[in-house]
Amino acid sequence: MLDKYLVQTIDFLSSGGGVIWPLLGLSLIMWALIIKKMLEFYTLRSNESSFQECWQAALKDDQSVGAPWQREFVQTISGMKSKLRFLDMSMLVGLEKRQEQRIDKYIKSILVLAGIAPLLGLLGTVCGMISTFEVIAWFGTGNAKAMASGISEALITTQAGLLVAVPGLVLGSFLQRRAEELKSRIHRFCLGFLREANAYSHNHKPG
Repeated sequence: MLDKYLVQTIDFLSSGGGVIWPLLGLSLIMWALIIKKMLEFYTLRSNESSFQECWQAALKDDQSVGAPWQREFVQTISGMKSKLRFLDMSMLVGLEKRQEQRIDKYIKSILVLAGIAPLLGLLGTVCGMISTFEVIAWFGTGNAKAMASGISEALITTQAGLLVAVPGLVLGSFLQRRAEELKSRIHRFCLGFLREANAYSHNHKPG
C-alpha cells in the first residue's frame, strides 16, 4: 500500500515538469528553517527567568539561571560587583545587538524562500503552456494526450508554488512578530540591568 502511494506521488510530481523538483527542494529547506526557528523560540521562552532572578544570579556569580540570552548577560556581569559603576549602556547595547542578530537569523531567509516559490510556480506555468502550444503547433488540437501533459505541468507547478508560498509567508510573519517581541523583552532587560547596576554602585561606593 505504501509503495503504491509512493509511486503515485512520484508520478504526480513528475507530471509537474522540471520546475517541480527545485520547488520541492525549496520547500524542504524553508520548512526545516521554520521548524528550527519555532523550536528555538519555544526553548528560549520556556527557559526564561524573571529579571530579579537573573540579577540575583549575577550578584552571586551563578551562570545557570535563565534562557541562553539571559545567561550571556549574567555571565558578563558576574564577578563585576566591584566594577558595576563602569557598566554603561554601550556595553549592554553590544550584548543586545549580538542577541538580535541571533534572533533574526533565518527569518528573512524563510520569507525570501516563500516569496520565490510562486515565481517558480509561475515559471512552471509558462513552461507548461509553451509545451502545450508546441504540441498544438505540431499536431493541432487533435492530440489531447500530448496537450494534457503541458497543461498538467502548468497547473501542478502553479498549485505547488502557492502551497509552498502561503504557509511560508504566514509562518514567516508569525516568526517575525515573535522575534520583535523577544527583542523588546531583551531591550527592557538591558534597561533593567543598567538601572540596577547604577543603584548597586551608588549603594556600594568605596569608603
